[in-house]
Amino acid sequence: MLAECRRRSIATIGAATSVDEATALEAAGVDVVVASGFEAGGHRPSFLRSADSSLTGLFALVPQVVDAVEIPVIAAGGIADGRTAAAALMLGASGVQVGTAFLACEESNAAPGHRAALLGASREPTVLTRAFSGRLARGLRNRLADYLESIPSVLPYPVASGLLAPLRRAALLRARVEMMPLFAGQGAPLLRHRRAKDVFEALVSETDATLRALG
Repeated sequence: MLAECRRRSIATIGAATSVDEATALEAAGVDVVVASGFEAGGHRPSFLRSADSSLTGLFALVPQVVDAVEIPVIAAGGIADGRTAAAALMLGASGVQVGTAFLACEESNAAPGHRAALLGASREPTVLTRAFSGRLARGLRNRLADYLESIPSVLPYPVASGLLAPLRRAALLRARVEMMPLFAGQGAPLLRHRRAKDVFEALVSETDATLRALG
């Protein structure tokens, strides 16, 4: 697949949760690597070791990956404003990947209740759990997360996800935000904007201002 992408001049990007994964992606011929810190929302993309043993924080992971590979590195996980973006760039990243801030925007395909929950995120910590789908993922803590976390054992992916599908559909139809998975990164309390244009413009201006202030 990678060879065919290269033949067609298609750039490829792969996510890594460790230095070993980053070097494996580079050796395979991937053009850009995303260093995914454990702060990131959604499912963990680890592939060489278990997700539980691949939970390095972003600001420890980025400089190690930058030192280990020659290809560009994109930082992802917990980046929600210009300060966090500037910090990632200062650590050697060539760019940043922002997920939760755009997921909360009116242009995203997230349910209205999910978007509202992201913009109203409290200082309560997010939950890192397998309960939503059987794969380790990060999201906002709510009634569903608390209940599923109380179950002694979780079925594997995709069985757990399939069993929860009817509940997710019913919760969406009834706007019962407390009964649906709310994927989110740890930077959710920093969110301020409801439109993608505003998110992007704020990221650019705040990052530039922060880097200029640092000289």
